[in-house]
Amino acid sequence: MTGHVGTPPAPARIWGLLASEADRVVLFRRGPSRWTRVYLWDTAMDTLTPGSWFHGRLYEWMSDLSPDGEHLLYAARNESRRQQALAMERYGVRMWDWTALSKPPQVHAIGLWNASDGWSGGGAFRDSRTIMVNHTDLPRQQLIRPPGFEVLHPTGTLRVDTFRIALKRTGWHVTHEPRRWIGMGEAHPFTLRKKSLELNFICDQRYHRFVRYRWLADGPAPDLEGATWADLDRRGRLLIARAGRVSIWHGGQETELADLNADQPPRPAQPA
Repeated sequence: MTGHVGTPPAPARIWGLLASEADRVVLFRRGPSRWTRVYLWDTAMDTLTPGSWFHGRLYEWMSDLSPDGEHLLYAARNESRRQQALAMERYGVRMWDWTALSKPPQVHAIGLWNASDGWSGGGAFRDSRTIMVNHTDLPRQQLIRPPGFEVLHPTGTLRVDTFRIALKRTGWHVTHEPRRWIGMGEAHPFTLRKKSLELNFICDQRYHRFVRYRWLADGPAPDLEGATWADLDRRGRLLIARAGRVSIWHGGQETELADLNADQPPRPAQPA
């Protein structure tokens, strides 16, 4: 994404999902704004495997990684005429929002649910082969049933709270939950903690959502200013995404793993 003449492009925005039972992280690298690339990070070997580019919007806070790190459940949106024509050709439905199951770092759907009704979308894993999707009409909305998976849906009007479930599974716990935080700004964050790392979810009056991190331990502290994502892996190392770069902080030292800013999407756009 380029800015005005004479200004540098904005850095990529990165969010990560940890597997609770494997040394795996899925990274969503967004930028330009209508493009996201998925990466698979092996935190045992510290190798980063680039995967699919997605043209549209992947909703990282509505997505989940299976405990074994083998499957990604994600929520997506693409309103383009091309994408809608493909949905009609392949499935005979109008579709611009959907939930899909894939094998990261690819987004090719091995499970697919139409979420274009204004309510549906997203979900979470109960275990590595059981998923709960925010879809109340599975016979109509399920376009591809994933083999080997049990698919459940919520009852009534309750939705699966994806990011709360995903974070709790990987060791986070809620320390402060205001009665209302959506639209309330930095004075009323939704706060979680994992060991010495504090995470504040913030939603401003324009309903822009972002995060702030703090390090709460004594002694040397990592630089979390401007971090778009941070988490502790299964070895206790601090993983940080900041300004389009991915780093590891351990033993008081930060080491950069990769600069993802140079990655650019394919031209022309490839269908999801």
